[in-house]
Amino acid sequence: MKIISRREILKNRLIQGLKRYLTLNLVFLILLIFVRIYEYFYLKHTITFPAGSLRLELLGGGYDALMLLNLAAYFILPFLILYLISRHLANSLFGLIIILFTLTEIALIQYLGTTSLMLGADIFGYSYSEIIDIVSAGGALSFATLFPVCIVVVLMVLMIIYSKFVKPVLVLALLFAVLSIVSLTFRDSATPKAGKFKSEMAFNLVSNKAYHIFLASYKTIYPDENTEESLFSYFYTGVSSAGMSFNYINSEYPFLRKDETPDILGKYFNIGKEKPNLVFIIVESLGRAYSGEGAYLKSFTPFLDSLENQSLYWENVLSTAGRTFEVLPSVFGSMPYGKSGFADLGNAMPDGMSLISLLKERGYESRFFYGGDATFDNMKMFLTRQHIDFVIDESNFGPEYKKLPSNSGNFTWGYGEKDIFKKSFEILANAGIKPRLDIYLTLAMHDPYLIPDQNYYKGKVEERMSSFNFNEAQKTEYRKYLLNYATVLYFNDALRNFFDQYKKREDFQNTIFFITGDHRMSSPPISTQIDRFHVPLVIYSPMLKTPAKFSSVVSHLDFTPSVVAFLKRNYGMSFPSDVPWLGKGLDSLKTFRSTMSVPFIRTKNEIIDYLDKDYFIVNDQLFKVSENMGLDKITDQQKITEIQRKFEKFKTDNLNACLNNKLIPDSLKFKAKR
Repeated sequence: MKIISRREILKNRLIQGLKRYLTLNLVFLILLIFVRIYEYFYLKHTITFPAGSLRLELLGGGYDALMLLNLAAYFILPFLILYLISRHLANSLFGLIIILFTLTEIALIQYLGTTSLMLGADIFGYSYSEIIDIVSAGGALSFATLFPVCIVVVLMVLMIIYSKFVKPVLVLALLFAVLSIVSLTFRDSATPKAGKFKSEMAFNLVSNKAYHIFLASYKTIYPDENTEESLFSYFYTGVSSAGMSFNYINSEYPFLRKDETPDILGKYFNIGKEKPNLVFIIVESLGRAYSGEGAYLKSFTPFLDSLENQSLYWENVLSTAGRTFEVLPSVFGSMPYGKSGFADLGNAMPDGMSLISLLKERGYESRFFYGGDATFDNMKMFLTRQHIDFVIDESNFGPEYKKLPSNSGNFTWGYGEKDIFKKSFEILANAGIKPRLDIYLTLAMHDPYLIPDQNYYKGKVEERMSSFNFNEAQKTEYRKYLLNYATVLYFNDALRNFFDQYKKREDFQNTIFFITGDHRMSSPPISTQIDRFHVPLVIYSPMLKTPAKFSSVVSHLDFTPSVVAFLKRNYGMSFPSDVPWLGKGLDSLKTFRSTMSVPFIRTKNEIIDYLDKDYFIVNDQLFKVSENMGLDKITDQQKITEIQRKFEKFKTDNLNACLNNKLIPDSLKFKAKR
């Protein structure tokens, strides 16, 4: 009998391990191919595909293969060590990893199909309960959508189990091991680069969604410390309407400056003796893509469109974020963003100077009306720290109100616009005689896009498409987003009802209404990198002398400076001469121009977009901004470097001001209770 040495046993086990590792990776490759096929046919019926979608999926398959080789190189040593200890444990653990990766990829494909977005590191900016709400709203992890896929995955599990009967030759196993290690030389090429694709959706389609969120998570947990932003000694300056640079006055407070905002609103109003009531209606996902004259997806807001013709209307307004979390600090405080949004700083939010706190000191009473949970995104905390008088959210609605319909996962965000407006009239009926600042934030135009009288509004979408003379092919494409457009029309009706009721109030004649979107809807797919931020602004009031339309580019950061300048100039109200605002005030030029510098926080972990006058930069891509917020890609390395330095200087000042409570000195802090 031949005695086998321990070394021989170890050698044989290693050979078996190498062969088994190759087999598991072949199964993984088959799964990735299956998922690519599934993605193509699933998304083809749920979203608008970019041009050359089949080619993009094939390209994505190539990226998947290189990703697999990279992962195989990283895991080969742990697998072999574990295989030497226990073959069963090694097979089970790595089989489970493959299945979980596949399930994650499928779930994220479904999320993409629902929202036209890829989940990334922004998920770390939310609490566990908020993540559950976001994912539940998108329906990506609902049992109904995953069950058919799970059946197929079970078959794949069986495939992994029975793959043990596959016995590849040693040469192939060794060749695979060598190839995987060599592939690390090209690991930067294992993920597509956004700048190489014509649209964001094309990039999303090519990308492996599970690998994308894994890498984004890794970079968030282990950030690159090598880049020292403070090395840039470039001065970030905004430009006022008069063409003058901001007069910054204290290096300890990087955004503190003299307020020289001109009053561009006053000449359009009949000024009365009483301070005007200010009503802000911030509309969830109200994008210019589907609202207003010239909307490239056609307008689904006919009442708002009619209101624009009686108002001061800015058609080129930019939100500062791609989600709702930053809209309140930007609109009412012209504030920087911190790491993950200003409000995300929680109790560490620096003391600021907002329209809410400034008006409270000057006799105004303020209210916030919201149909959902106001603690989401720390909204209530932000408002409370700005000394708002009343926050009315879903906890204040009585049994006579009914929440928006739930999705298959029994999730709903809260109450729709019609109920929010109705509730506000109940409360305002008992309001005192003080001038008011009323803030509304809607939520129906959001996943899962379910509203009361759903079939009625679906029919209204069909009518709207017919009025546009769409052919059947166009209608088929638009029906992919039937629920989305239905919610827009629901909001439009709610807004009409709101003004019908408000006109019956005695204070209507002394009220100014501001209507804007918090950002564009993520689906239908975003056409350009700046499209996600493109929203309208309507300022309507019986006090208006004449309507006007403006094409100059402005942002949410400009609202508060202009409102303060208006009240100061026309109502004799005294305001601080020193302010920490990022915005310079609304630009009232009726032809297209862009004169400002605006940083954006796309998601809670992505400050990658920056507008510098008529140049827009994102991910080292440079674009020239043209009329109607079009983007034309250009190559000018000198200009890229120049704008990046401004952007990096903003990021440095942003962190300094937000993390060290350096927005305003003590002398400018809230004094109403002192």
